[in-house]
Amino acid sequence: MSQAAENRQFGKRQPSKVVISSNGTVREFKIHAGLLTAIGAVFTMFMVGYLSATAYLAFRDDLVAASFIKQMRMKHEYEDRIAALRTKVDRITSRQLLDQQAVEAKVADLMRQQEMLTGRSGALEGLMNRAKQNGLGTSVPVPVQNPLKAEADNVDTIKTGSIAIKDSPLFADASSFLRGSRINGDAGAPLALDVPSIAEPTQTVRVFANVMDQINAVAIAQREQIVALQSDAHSKTGKLASIFDTLKIRLPAELTENVGGPFIPSRTMDFEDLTDDLGEALDRLEALKYKVKKLPVGNPLPGAAISSSFGNRVDPFHRSSAFHSGMDFRASTGTPIYASGAGKVIKAGSNGGYGLMVEIDHGQGITTRYAHMSKILVSVGDKVSTKQKIGRVGSTGRSTGPHLHYEVRRNQDATNPARFLKIGNEVNQLLKS
Repeated sequence: MSQAAENRQFGKRQPSKVVISSNGTVREFKIHAGLLTAIGAVFTMFMVGYLSATAYLAFRDDLVAASFIKQMRMKHEYEDRIAALRTKVDRITSRQLLDQQAVEAKVADLMRQQEMLTGRSGALEGLMNRAKQNGLGTSVPVPVQNPLKAEADNVDTIKTGSIAIKDSPLFADASSFLRGSRINGDAGAPLALDVPSIAEPTQTVRVFANVMDQINAVAIAQREQIVALQSDAHSKTGKLASIFDTLKIRLPAELTENVGGPFIPSRTMDFEDLTDDLGEALDRLEALKYKVKKLPVGNPLPGAAISSSFGNRVDPFHRSSAFHSGMDFRASTGTPIYASGAGKVIKAGSNGGYGLMVEIDHGQGITTRYAHMSKILVSVGDKVSTKQKIGRVGSTGRSTGPHLHYEVRRNQDATNPARFLKIGNEVNQLLKS
């Protein structure tokens, strides 16, 4: 370029250039001065704003403190909420544990009650069998369902008076309450609570209340059974004792003690005391029945007509008034003669005017004589029962024809046999019932 051209360009603003060199390749870019000035202005304004904001914050430290306090307040609120939730979790956990322990205690108590009822049922069954053998009825049956609650219809009961708790649907509900997991998760994991509804504990309480009501109903029925059996036993014992009073036969003191009916013991007595009293009442009844069976109240010749009664009469041989010490039953020769009561044969053979005679000792000083037999079927020392054949009708000894001369003696003194025969029907009814 010539010197004159350079002199003409001197004094003019040249455009800004950006040169980029890469691998020997040179690239050149031109930037207009206005653009460069705009970029510088924007940068300057940004820096001025930044410095101004920083200076403002530096002189307004209360804004920073307020922001910090707000953050701390939010942190404390979250911590309080977490603490409240943990407290609620602990409370629910403790409640569930207490509920579980309470249910386990109630189940254990129900099982103890079940075992108690089972044991009582065994003792009561034995007494009921004895009572049945003695003609006593079970006046108060054990209920098969709870009369207090309709829900107890599902509870199974045993006829002997106990409840099958383990087989009960109600017991299954209580067991499921125990088996239900109330706190799920491992120790290190967050707790997942299975909070029970309000109806669940209420239902559990109802379940146990129903089962306990059923147990109490059975226990009450058992006691009432014993009371009813005691009343029947004392009543029947009193009736049997009155027979001895009618016959003027004195009984031992142990058999007349507490005799009379109806007798109703206190319902506040323990079950064991009630069963002991019932056992003693049955013992007295059985002992009295044993003695009653020995009384000569049976008919030695059933269906035979009475030809001569006890007391004064005209003697068939002397035709004068004489005392007749027994009763005569008219029957043909060979008719079977039966023992009028149980006892022991103390005489069996010929005895003067009695002819062939059998005498039986019935205890309590009572003996019976069967005279004028044609044949004797027992021997001295034999134990005979009521209505057992002991001989046959005849006319041996001081007799005008075939008949049975029958005597009842009290302490060797003759007494009217009609009094014993008359009470025989009543005795038979009591022994059958």
